[in-house]
Amino acid sequence: MQLDLFLDGRETILVNDLVGALLAGRLEGARDALNRLRKENPAHPDLAAFDRLVRSVYDKPPAPLSAGEPGPLIERLMVLVPAANRLLGLGAAAFLLPWWQALARTEAVLDPAEAAPLLRYWMGSARWHDGDEREAVRLWLPLCWLEPESFARQAPALPSRIVREAWAAFDAEPDPGDGGDARGRDVPWFPAWLALRHRWVAHVFRADEVPDTGAPLQALRLLPGLLVLESQGFGDELVRQRRALRDISPRFFQTYRRLVVETRAQAR
Repeated sequence: MQLDLFLDGRETILVNDLVGALLAGRLEGARDALNRLRKENPAHPDLAAFDRLVRSVYDKPPAPLSAGEPGPLIERLMVLVPAANRLLGLGAAAFLLPWWQALARTEAVLDPAEAAPLLRYWMGSARWHDGDEREAVRLWLPLCWLEPESFARQAPALPSRIVREAWAAFDAEPDPGDGGDARGRDVPWFPAWLALRHRWVAHVFRADEVPDTGAPLQALRLLPGLLVLESQGFGDELVRQRRALRDISPRFFQTYRRLVVETRAQAR
């Protein structure tokens, strides 16, 4: 038993040395620590993952890619991200940042009417890690109407705390059971629902970027102008726009009244 503890302690020291070298960017130190760990225990379960991380330090992220070329970089990140998150702990974010920045600065162009769920997820994540949460949200949210099942799977793991927590609250709401477009928890309703809680979300799209199809998207198209009118005070146009939102979805309009109209009245 004492021998096992001794051996485990040696491996722990070698792993800590390797992690420290990776986080400090010490190339030779990382490679040397990996070789020593491999010699100490050729069957160590993390050797392959550590090898990928060490190689990524030597390879370095590529220069910004031209349009249509992010695929190989995304494939590399699909391997590096889980390895770094599991083995580097809190240091993973800084270690991966140059790779996220390389992807964020590619010239890949995505139209909000175009699906490409995998590309949207990774490009949005890259923009978020590069400090542009607004653009990240603009890339992610169209999946709510383009590929709602894909968005529902990805939402709990998105890097944005705002989106993750809002999705958890949205997904936990009871199903009113009134069917059709008026169902408040249907995934296509999430962008409009999110915009009521974080008003800047209402302005991440131009009107022509949101299809005029179905109640959820009609409501989302209406919100930017309506929220501006709310900030300007009561008037005939505000009444007309509120009525239009109520006609689109009486249930969503009740949510709107609670979060926008009644909140403003209480603040006065």
